[in-house]
Amino acid sequence: MGQAGIATQLWYATPGIRRAGITALVVMTGIIGWLSVATRVEGSPIAPWWPAAGVAAIAVLASRGSRLVVTAGIFVAALAANALLGREFGLTVGYAVANAAEAYVVAQFASRGGPEARLDSLRDVSRFIIAVVLGALVMGLLGGLTAALAVGADFLSSAFALVSSHGSAMLVVAPVALVSRRLARGVRRLEVVVQLTVLVVIVALVFWPGNTLPLAFVPLVALLWAAFRLPITVVAVELLVVAVLATTLAGMGGGAIGQYTDSDPRIAAVLLQLFLVVHACAALFVSAARNDWANVVTQLGAREALLRGGIVNSETGILIAEILDGDRLRVVGVNPTALVALGRETMPPTWGVVGLRISRGQPVFGVAELDDAIRRREIARLELEREGRRFDVDLGLHDGVGGATVMTIVFTDVTTRGERERRAIQAAEQMRDLNRQKDDFIASVSHELRTPVTSILGFVEDLDGADLKPAERVATDVIARNARRLADVIEDVLELGKLSSSAAVSRPTVSFDVIAVTRHCAQDAEGLAVGRAVSMRVESPVDALPIRSVPQDLTRVLANLLSNAVKFTPDGGEVEVRVDPSADGVVISIADHGPGIPPAVLDQVWERFYRVSDAEHRDVPGTGLGLPIVRALVEQRLGGRVELESDGASGTTARVHLPWDRDAATAEASPAIDEDDAVSAGHA
Repeated sequence: MGQAGIATQLWYATPGIRRAGITALVVMTGIIGWLSVATRVEGSPIAPWWPAAGVAAIAVLASRGSRLVVTAGIFVAALAANALLGREFGLTVGYAVANAAEAYVVAQFASRGGPEARLDSLRDVSRFIIAVVLGALVMGLLGGLTAALAVGADFLSSAFALVSSHGSAMLVVAPVALVSRRLARGVRRLEVVVQLTVLVVIVALVFWPGNTLPLAFVPLVALLWAAFRLPITVVAVELLVVAVLATTLAGMGGGAIGQYTDSDPRIAAVLLQLFLVVHACAALFVSAARNDWANVVTQLGAREALLRGGIVNSETGILIAEILDGDRLRVVGVNPTALVALGRETMPPTWGVVGLRISRGQPVFGVAELDDAIRRREIARLELEREGRRFDVDLGLHDGVGGATVMTIVFTDVTTRGERERRAIQAAEQMRDLNRQKDDFIASVSHELRTPVTSILGFVEDLDGADLKPAERVATDVIARNARRLADVIEDVLELGKLSSSAAVSRPTVSFDVIAVTRHCAQDAEGLAVGRAVSMRVESPVDALPIRSVPQDLTRVLANLLSNAVKFTPDGGEVEVRVDPSADGVVISIADHGPGIPPAVLDQVWERFYRVSDAEHRDVPGTGLGLPIVRALVEQRLGGRVELESDGASGTTARVHLPWDRDAATAEASPAIDEDDAVSAGHA
């Protein structure tokens, strides 16, 4: 924040520093206001300018939170300043209200109600000047009414005097605190000293007592020097220097303006205020325009560097040229790839200076077809062969500003592109071969493992009826449990292999009651939670819901989803299963009340072998194959879709959407099914 304006720095400062700074500004407002009135020219109704207005606006801009508190402080400071000068009570109160209201209006509009008001660009300066005009109008309206009601002064003349006095002061004082110091980088101190010295000398000569020549415009020349060459920070400081020096010398009767101080103080004040307004607006606008221009040049330079870097390093050949005088082609830029296509190693210097003649009968780049297209000045697409490499050449024409024509020639290396495409196809084929080998290997190993595991399970079942000792019974249970887990993994791997195979054959569809199949799967899943008291609750708005699909695949889907729900449901909990008809099919919802899947990984749980890595999920056994099998079965075999919903804290809900008839041409019509057949199929 050290590069921002003073007002912004105070806004971001620590509370103690901010309060101290704002208090100092408020007190300064009262002191400067007292001095302005106390030192005004004898007989002048108002001070020639009112710098307290600018200080007050800075104080309100620097406030954090409610600006009304600082506005109230401005009111108190202005009240005290006017009271100390012995002004009328009504005039004192009214002017204090007007000063506070002016500062608040300027701060709010200049900063758009936010913390910062900068003067870095033309838009910033325009908004600031509009804010000053609005604030000065508020001051003129309230102050003019106060003068008219309190002391019987003319409203219009009082209002005009206050508007010009406060507006000119705000334009000169406030910018010192609003300009950003980051814009002072790279400034030459010697030039600043020389320029400031010249400006002070000019202002002193113009306003020196005894000089009555009308030279009030001359200081503007030195200010414009600063606006064009120096940072806006310097311009803001110089405006304040000019205002102080011109006001002091004019008050002493100096210059063409000062000669009216004794004869007509009002005219002298108005002329001085106009002098300050013109110089401030001109200097601020020119300096802000210079900043905008510098920013545009910087951005364009960065874009040009980026564009040139992209062209030079591009594998595509690019040549950009400009047609001059109708018969010359001046090359603006060309990259190495384009030079190779033209049979050159470097670009001749004359291409970018004098250019190439494109008159009839004279070669341009030495490529007949390309040269003919350039002479005809038409968009064309050509083929070019150079040293065993083939290029597609695209020639384009673009009309620029001022009637200039830019020609672009793009050389695409077809040989290199074809080689890349061939390698990509070869790599893809190798990946497919590796994938097939992987699937074959997994299927072969799984089949080999299935036989011994089946034998182990058979002998374990024989041991269940035997008279075993307690230790032997425990060992048998451990063997049985782990053998079943291994058998489940083998079945999952085999199922994934079938689903991944392009030669996989779908089972035929039959009609069955989806509610009956769901209840049977729920009963089987309850057996997985023996000793944990996990219950299943199956609900449906109807007693039977016949569909035409593949019951074996649906059973496998529900078994996997229910198994997951049981594993993650706390002891004594409940798994909620619901079957609902929908417009285009059936929706089966399975909800558990476990830890829930984190929302950030909901898309990743469908990947093979992926498991949630937190402690609550890591302690639950599993291989990460269940959900991939579910999605593949639902989408490939059942013609539906499956989705998961979880907030990561209160459980997970899985929803399986199935069509009424997988084989039907449309999903709107439900087929007529005999309920007895459906129930018997569901029990099969």
